Amino acid sequence: MIPPLPLADRYERFRDSVFDGIAENLLGDWDSMPPEMEIQSLWFAGEFGTEFQTTDGRTVRIQDFGIWNSGAGPDFSDCAIVLDGKTLRGDIELDPDVRDWERHGHGGNVEFNRVVLHVFLRAPAEARLYTRNAEHREVPQVLLRRQMLLSDTPPPRQAAAHLGRCSTPLREMSAAHVASMLESAAQFRLQKKSRRLHQLIAAHGREQAIYQALAQAMGYRSNQRPFVILAQRLPLKRLLKLEEAARESLLFGVSGFLESVRSDDTAPATRSYLHALWSRWWQVRDECLRWLAPQSLLKWKIVGTRPGNHPQRRLAALGVMLSQWKQIVAPLADATRWSQPAWREILLGLRHDYWSTHYTLTAEPAARALALIGETRVQELLANIAYPLLIPERTRLWAEYLELPAMLDNQKVRRAVLRLFGDSSLAKDFQKKLHHQQGLLQIYEDFCLEDDSACADCPFPERLKDWHG
Repeated sequence: MIPPLPLADRYERFRDSVFDGIAENLLGDWDSMPPEMEIQSLWFAGEFGTEFQTTDGRTVRIQDFGIWNSGAGPDFSDCAIVLDGKTLRGDIELDPDVRDWERHGHGGNVEFNRVVLHVFLRAPAEARLYTRNAEHREVPQVLLRRQMLLSDTPPPRQAAAHLGRCSTPLREMSAAHVASMLESAAQFRLQKKSRRLHQLIAAHGREQAIYQALAQAMGYRSNQRPFVILAQRLPLKRLLKLEEAARESLLFGVSGFLESVRSDDTAPATRSYLHALWSRWWQVRDECLRWLAPQSLLKWKIVGTRPGNHPQRRLAALGVMLSQWKQIVAPLADATRWSQPAWREILLGLRHDYWSTHYTLTAEPAARALALIGETRVQELLANIAYPLLIPERTRLWAEYLELPAMLDNQKVRRAVLRLFGDSSLAKDFQKKLHHQQGLLQIYEDFCLEDDSACADCPFPERLKDWHG
């Protein structure tokens, strides 16, 4: 168990006190059904947790989430659960509705006889439906509720872009008080990220968790979920067993990018590169047909994406990371071996014969070499993976984290600064460091995004006097 960080604990108590006496707006059950693939991804990542109550009141713990199945049969294979203290090994099926078990014919399909747990999101209120397999054996059931999610993803909205009421008391606070609040909020934010990483480690092991977190970071803002799903479908152990060329062809094949590009529409250099990928992809493509079905294809967001952030380039960067995995994972596997300059140098030095000069599979070659991972992305990886993973294990790294410079301009940070500081001198003073930005984002999400009164009824401004630095 990772102990709480003191500043994070302090900010959490303050935040809770601001909303003391106000009814918490908990997420209800599934008012709108998310895509099944996304729910499967969240389940596989351990975002719902690892311990549940079955529909008949028994305790079940997921000991091993298994493998995300690429072929026919249950969604997850080679799993292990502990039911009332007894370990059961087999498969797990996850459906949007409990009735899908029979609707899809699983009850009469012998391929589902090894299912040890049936997980679903909805069930009719009027009667309990049992899950039975072709051997007429009852399968334990778990109903997933939205409140179980561990995800700290903020609401998909923005607060109005205007000066907030909190700007007045913030101007009246000393710079030291403001600095201590931002530092505490930044540590709270880091601790939340740390808990999610360690939850993933508990579900899949440290290296798989790091690999999945790196993949998510390669998705930038628009493609994080497709990258996570790809990393779940192609686990680290499988990829590291392959030669570099075979690994790259599998990544691009399962992503759907090979299927979506016509070789005739590409330049000679790309045609040669695609030929090399396809020559290996054909050998394993039939094993992955389930993932190439229309309803299972990864939903990449391309429109509005800068060429340098195109998911094809980011996928190539992930593949190159895997080719140097030992060097990349070693400092993250053991906090005592951490060296920020060395890790930064490894990431900035990544190269690829094709992708160091191409933005996409259909683009013309660039006039000069392109960095696969630039300084801004390295800062993101430090903020979202390295330090959240390592600081709770080696708290002296917090001082190092406080010295990290701020990332490049960020729309959310700009909006948070406008709401809290406006054109006050504080606006410039508290955007110089990465932890300033992280603290601002946390306060913006905790208060500005939770307020539906356009600032009028937000309790935060009046309670700022209770913060003592």
